[in-house]
Amino acid sequence: MHDAPPPPPHVRDPYAYGAGAEASGPVLGPFADDGQWPQDEPPQDEAPPEPAPRGLILRPASSIKIRPVRWLWDTTPEGAPPTSHGRIPLYSLAIAAGGPGLGKSQFAVWMTARITRGELPGELFGKPRPVIYAAAEDSWAFTIAPRLIAAGADMDLVFHVSVRDDERPHARLTLPVDTSLLAKEAERYSVALLVMDPLLSYIDKGVNDYRAAEVRQALEPLVEAADRHRFTILGLAHFTKSGTADPLARVAGSGAFGQLIRSLIAFAKEDGERDEPDRFVMSLEKNNLGRLGLPSYEYAIQPVSVETEEGPSYVSRFVLGEETTTSVREVMRDEGQPEANRGETNETVEWLRAYLTDEGGADLAADIKAAARKDGISESSLQRARRKLNVTMRHSGFGRNRRSEWSLPGALPEDGAE
Repeated sequence: MHDAPPPPPHVRDPYAYGAGAEASGPVLGPFADDGQWPQDEPPQDEAPPEPAPRGLILRPASSIKIRPVRWLWDTTPEGAPPTSHGRIPLYSLAIAAGGPGLGKSQFAVWMTARITRGELPGELFGKPRPVIYAAAEDSWAFTIAPRLIAAGADMDLVFHVSVRDDERPHARLTLPVDTSLLAKEAERYSVALLVMDPLLSYIDKGVNDYRAAEVRQALEPLVEAADRHRFTILGLAHFTKSGTADPLARVAGSGAFGQLIRSLIAFAKEDGERDEPDRFVMSLEKNNLGRLGLPSYEYAIQPVSVETEEGPSYVSRFVLGEETTTSVREVMRDEGQPEANRGETNETVEWLRAYLTDEGGADLAADIKAAARKDGISESSLQRARRKLNVTMRHSGFGRNRRSEWSLPGALPEDGAE
């Protein structure tokens, strides 16, 4: 302690360096009243230097280290060029957006579970990592934790986040106020993903979320921190109730998100006709650092029962399905068109009837879809035509050997018939 140099005269504690009890002076520390004694003026040579004038700094491009894009979620199939199907880049802001009840939160839980188990295809496959999950609308005890269990997450690697603030007993995580604290904890625990559900709920109440410039100012520090401290952000967002068929334009706060996000995953539901179930579709609608036009996915939201000490808890989980050529953009476009204006549907009905008739009444679904694409028919139009014709679907095999066959009514014998 005595090897340390004494503090400057204007902040020195007389008791700390041998002064007697009779010495008097200010009490220093967190409760100090520094105004009770006038401060000595610092020497002229200790005056803070004047800030340098504003200027420009030019760097040659040759001095900038080039970095390859790495992907948190990469669905590149075997035989395709490496990382050609990257969907969410590492250390960036991605948005999962859709209308209410479409499974955005369940998708975030699904991704959380895969990351904590090291099962998400991409850069972290085989490398389990922690996740910070911030949920503003759902209860952890009743919803989030049971969903995580149902999805198979490693519960020791999922962190609930709260704020300790003596001046505000009910403080909540707020951006940009808590950005540096959040980044430090993410680096401390080697966090791979930060989920914010929904993202706009964590922006300071003084920020007008209808003004893109203000939202960007609140989120830009977090995006910079994600790159500096090596974690990825998955923000959940809602679609506005009306608007265009462009998913990005329908995202609440999209004026700011359009410049900040690197990936947009959109969710939509295609209503089933007659006795057909609804069809859920998820597609990549923005991909700044990779390819657009990647296959979409069908998905399902399954009810699950999770056992607790007080009885079963009933929640739902996200189940990723097969690839599909139907995009969320197509579903949204079809939603905005009255049934009477879908002239292509009747044409597709005639096309599908003729195709199946030529094939003897039945054919593999994959071959039908390929022929439809070749003739410029979207899968959503093809699916509507299938329902109108009451085409029967029959599945066989499992995994990669799973096959689906479509047939006109009565074209194939019933199960058990010759």
